[in-house]
Amino acid sequence: MLSIIVPTDIDENIYYKESLLPFQGHNDVEIILIPQKEAFTRAERFNLGFHRSKGNLILFHHPRTNLPKEAIVYLIEKSKTQLVEWEWGGFLHSFDQKHFFLNWISWYSNEVRVRRKGIVYFDHCIFFQRHLWKEDLSPSYLFEDTELSQNFLKQSKPVLLPFQAVTSAHRFIKNGIYKQTLLNFILKIGNQLQLPSSFLFSLYQK
Repeated sequence: MLSIIVPTDIDENIYYKESLLPFQGHNDVEIILIPQKEAFTRAERFNLGFHRSKGNLILFHHPRTNLPKEAIVYLIEKSKTQLVEWEWGGFLHSFDQKHFFLNWISWYSNEVRVRRKGIVYFDHCIFFQRHLWKEDLSPSYLFEDTELSQNFLKQSKPVLLPFQAVTSAHRFIKNGIYKQTLLNFILKIGNQLQLPSSFLFSLYQK
């Protein structure tokens, strides 16, 4: 079975419904939605979703990312066999808006962050084999996907599958592409300096 877990947000930019519509009631798929009212931080919703799931293959589906049907079908087929050549990874990242800087961000995320550093951000839609989960994520407000990747990297390197994960660029459009990029950079520096995640999250929300 493939378990698809969506930590849903209160947001109008929800693409996951389009991704999952063809798989409602599918015999080999379980879809688990974890809303904010159950747990505020995304890390806590990841933990809840994982422990409710039953599948040997897990997909953390970003609520504002749309995956093609072929990507999920591929994971369903892989969930049926024990002979899988990878243990975890994500899909090729792209935005739903065209801009040369957004294209560069996607390129960097695919080629540098995932393929060279082994860090898979949530908007790549992270998938993994169940046995990789050794411990729950800490209840931090941000960078839970980095923590998850670091946990999995202790066991194996990620794969980047050639299906497009198309993510909403609404924050970049709303706040300005360069301003949002600068904010993201500041948040990463703050995380490396081990500033309180609640403080970094308040900056992110603003």
